Amino acid sequence: MAVIYNTQFVDEKYAATIEANLYFGSVLQPGITFTDKYTAKAGGIYVHKLGGGSSTGVVPGVPGRDFTDTVEVDSLIQMVFNNNFQKSRKIYGVTAAAVGYDKAEAELAEAVKQVSQGWQTSGVASMTKEGTDMADVVAVTALNIKAYIIKMRKMLVLACANPTFALVSADNFEAFLTYSGTQYTPAINDSVLAGRSANLLGINLIEANMLTQATAKYYDYAGVLQTIDLTKVDFIMGDAEAFSALNNFETMRIIDSERFVGSLAQVETNAAYRVNNAARLLVKKHA
Repeated sequence: MAVIYNTQFVDEKYAATIEANLYFGSVLQPGITFTDKYTAKAGGIYVHKLGGGSSTGVVPGVPGRDFTDTVEVDSLIQMVFNNNFQKSRKIYGVTAAAVGYDKAEAELAEAVKQVSQGWQTSGVASMTKEGTDMADVVAVTALNIKAYIIKMRKMLVLACANPTFALVSADNFEAFLTYSGTQYTPAINDSVLAGRSANLLGINLIEANMLTQATAKYYDYAGVLQTIDLTKVDFIMGDAEAFSALNNFETMRIIDSERFVGSLAQVETNAAYRVNNAARLLVKKHA
């Protein structure tokens, strides 16, 4: 449609930059919310877990005695690389030649974000399914959010875990901001509002806006497709060693197509998800 100023036509032009699309935040961060130390070149791996732990402490005896030998029962944690994420975006040559931006580069960047969003959402679904349900469905508000953070931390500490983070739904992060506005100094409030994470009593609160998804999917280690309703989740609290998110294959490429004149921007990731120890990951839901 022509643009007219008064009675005269003026030039029209398409911008050489593109408007960004919206995606979920990156909440799966190695060393912070998950571990990738078990990654291996295999389709599936087993992680040894030795017998022992907090319930097998050694009690004292009198000096001058023989050892009592025991054989501890160990176990295996299976992780299978059975979650494959792919995205291929078509780039017609005639289209790329008729726009002012690098279309191939832009399409590849978009494909990376789409795969990353799926990878993140499936990981959070795995945490929700395989973590320990707190079995408390009371709604979280600005009045009780601090009490719930303290309660969940205590439950994890009593299970001999070391909680360091909590994924928080957008609704409950809003409740935290409301709470912080009545408790903290203006300088601390400004720091909290500057990002999508905050720290409360040593727990790093990370806003997870993918907790709006009602049908998040992932394949568990047994190969069963799980569909998880994330809309009921308030918090997922634990430490990085509680959850494994492993990739044994990642690629991104731009290749010429044999079916049309143009190219394909393709991204693929192959992943495994597993809660290593459910006692170290606590999930709070509402009714």
